[in-house]
Amino acid sequence: MANRFYTIMIIPENSSRPRQFNIPSWLIRAGWVIVPVLVLISITLFLDYRFVANQVYENRELQSENRRLRQDLQLYQNRLEALEASLDRIENFSARLKMITNLMDQDQLSRHIDLPPPNAAQNLAFASRENPVSTEDTQFEKVSFKSLELEQSLHDLYELLSDQKSFLNALPTKKPADGYFTSGFGVRVSPLGDGAEKMHEGLDVANAVGTPIKAPAQATVVFAGRKSGYGQIVILDHGYGLETWYGHTSRIIVKPGQLVKRGQLIALIGNSGKSTGAHLHYEVRVHGIPVDPLAYILEN
Repeated sequence: MANRFYTIMIIPENSSRPRQFNIPSWLIRAGWVIVPVLVLISITLFLDYRFVANQVYENRELQSENRRLRQDLQLYQNRLEALEASLDRIENFSARLKMITNLMDQDQLSRHIDLPPPNAAQNLAFASRENPVSTEDTQFEKVSFKSLELEQSLHDLYELLSDQKSFLNALPTKKPADGYFTSGFGVRVSPLGDGAEKMHEGLDVANAVGTPIKAPAQATVVFAGRKSGYGQIVILDHGYGLETWYGHTSRIIVKPGQLVKRGQLIALIGNSGKSTGAHLHYEVRVHGIPVDPLAYILEN
């Protein structure tokens, strides 16, 4: 017959009267089930608490990270807006330069330089195919595209202005010598006294023998010596098909092949060759054809 009770006796050390507890056997059997369940529930609650605590910590970290990201995004937006404003100013400046230089497109530029300039738009298109841009970066892509277009435009302007600077440096805009203009470009009666009309292909500048003759622009000396009718003459090649001739000199200072700058001494006024008095016979030739030198001289 199964036990109905289990007895637990407690005997105190200083007392002769023991204490007895009767525990029903069904409670002991129930304990074998209840205790593991309670332990399991305790473990589950502990693990759940740890999980919730971790989630709270991660949420706090995410909130902090989100705040930092919002701040970074705002900073990025501010910098992007400042960059766009700067690009707008540069674009406006580039457009004004184009108006000043009459450079409205790359076709016009190609007529001024030998090689066609690179195309920034094509470079950007190639880069976009290789590295697709996400939707979130659309604004940044627009700014990048605009910056490359401006870079291309300023490159075009630089090439054109560099070429124009070289061309302006080659223009004979200075008077070759001090003195009086005694005979201009065009048909005139020969000063040699034969009464014949003859084309005067230059400009005569009268002054005393030994008056300095200076280069009106940078050039290369292509001839320095005697030539029939001109006496002692210097011929400068300025490039772009431009040549200047200096006849009837008394002394030549430069040598063939020498590079000269604007304002550099090249010869002295004289009376050599077919001349009726001390003066400089000055010619400007474009691709070998004489033109009026006064069309180039900017000085009074």
